[in-house]
Amino acid sequence: MFQTFLEMPTLLKFITAHALVCFIFFLAVVIPDMPIIVNGEVMESAELWSRGLGLPTAAVGLAMPAVGLLILKRWQYSRQLYTLILVSVLVAPYLVWQQLVLALFEVVLSCAIISYLFINKKARAYFSS
Repeated sequence: MFQTFLEMPTLLKFITAHALVCFIFFLAVVIPDMPIIVNGEVMESAELWSRGLGLPTAAVGLAMPAVGLLILKRWQYSRQLYTLILVSVLVAPYLVWQQLVLALFEVVLSCAIISYLFINKKARAYFSS
């Protein structure tokens, strides 16, 4: 898998590494006194669970690394799955919190990342090999 990572285009390496590192979110939910920042606020495990953010944070902490591994394995639907998870993580919370300006920014950011995954020749070549 390490060799596969080295063969990736640079931006795809960053996307994959970011997805794998998101495991920290899962750890923050299950390990007491491990703080993370949610919507600009520092929260620990107990506070995440008391505010109803424990399960979504744990889901992100497991789903993103899983899709990162699928990208490494060049699974044919990994881009689509990454797209689904990316939009649900970046856009949906801001819509729920009714912060439309930030939601719009995240939509633009998501579109840029998704465009790279599906349009960039090097990224497409990586997934087709």
